[in-house]
Amino acid sequence: MVIQDGSPLGGAAMSGLTDAECGPDWGLLRAHDLWALPVEVLTEVMEVGVVELELPQGSYAFPFRKTGGRWIAVQSGLPPDERNRLVRDLLFSYLVEAVGSGRQTSSLRAMDIRALYAGSQWEPMDGWRENEEVIADLRSLVGERLGGVAEDIPEGAYPLPGEVGATIAFGYDEAGKRCPLAFVDSRLPSGLRADLWGFNVALIADGEASERKSDAEGILYVGRRRRPVRGPGSALLAALTVQRFGRRPQDCDFPLLGRPVQEEG
Repeated sequence: MVIQDGSPLGGAAMSGLTDAECGPDWGLLRAHDLWALPVEVLTEVMEVGVVELELPQGSYAFPFRKTGGRWIAVQSGLPPDERNRLVRDLLFSYLVEAVGSGRQTSSLRAMDIRALYAGSQWEPMDGWRENEEVIADLRSLVGERLGGVAEDIPEGAYPLPGEVGATIAFGYDEAGKRCPLAFVDSRLPSGLRADLWGFNVALIADGEASERKSDAEGILYVGRRRRPVRGPGSALLAALTVQRFGRRPQDCDFPLLGRPVQEEG
């Protein structure tokens, strides 16, 4: 699906999919929004119509254009959850293609995306706050509620190999209870650190993911390069956790890396 210059997408400019740090971007619709906001809100904001049709066998949904706008055709009779999943998937492709093609347009109406979350379960608990406040509370969450350790990566670990931005390991407390040990590179910009702390919290909460993807020593290495959230999972939980703590997150999916090799100096 191609988005032409000057075509309205309902007031929200598209987010960049790079790891560049930037300031507040209340008007940017990000990938995680596509799985957090109601489908009806998303299609209205992006000005994409949805119609149910009798599609050929084996087809369940596809995008198309007609006079007056862009549409998504969905197989009629599908359960609501399946219908909404298909629509979200196509809206994600629409978003990524618009950004990848560079066809973001200045003609979009200004919109504060935060307003779409007002009154919802993903509205910030204590209002929108500064990055450092969010970081402090996410670290407290790891240390107090999850019974772990949340610290900056020790000075002696620098320079970090490869693209490492954070690490997670697990130890045991005096009572023999398993506890998380989470670290983030303190040299990174505050927005990136906040989102990495959210990603750490999400991985700790998803015990199966952390055990499955750790190295032989039980350490998870988290890259610092952002990727758009592709759907339900740890990355979506990370973005929504950060938002609940008061920051409008950027793209919150970070790669899990293999054990980095230290360069000999």
